Amino acid sequence: MSRTLLITIFIIFINQSWLIAQGDETKSNNNKIGITFSSFGENDVFRFDELDGAASYNSDYFFTIGINYVQAINKWLEVESGIEYSKQSIITEPNLPPDMDNSSRKTNFSLINIPVTVRANFLKYFFINGGLIVDFDASKSSPIDNQTGIGALCGVSAKYDFKNGISAFVNPYTKIHSLIPFVDTKYHQRIWENGIRVGITYDLKK
Repeated sequence: MSRTLLITIFIIFINQSWLIAQGDETKSNNNKIGITFSSFGENDVFRFDELDGAASYNSDYFFTIGINYVQAINKWLEVESGIEYSKQSIITEPNLPPDMDNSSRKTNFSLINIPVTVRANFLKYFFINGGLIVDFDASKSSPIDNQTGIGALCGVSAKYDFKNGISAFVNPYTKIHSLIPFVDTKYHQRIWENGIRVGITYDLKK
């Protein structure tokens, strides 16, 4: 399947999700806006086809801050989107001859993420979420391959809805950046991120 076809499918998915949400707006008043913070986990670099003799990578740290909007489709299903800024740091372990400097080095880069996910609520205090991410690599320079592309995420969350319209949630997740890269690079590197997202939303109908 070509990259152009995959991008087209992704755009259709976004449009259909939005139309469904708009068409069913009368079924629920749950339209929320909020802020999120993600960290408390690990990030790693991997290739689908690893190279012999290539450098290895270890997790250092990451954090992501964002603004999200949640549109209800019905009483148990919601569409979530927004915009996020992510700061990533990876420890690079060069694989060099003994006479060269092969000491560990920090690699830093930044991403702008636009997630489009679906939330399925169950048992009042939980939801599972999953979907796609549009990644834009915001780094000026980085030894890690450009991460601009389409990624994916999934997770499970515990939540609590207060009577005043405020909701809080804790969302362990896994995320792959640049699953479908926009930049043609052989043996493309991708970022695999496991973390916990916490957030607060406010019901706009309150």
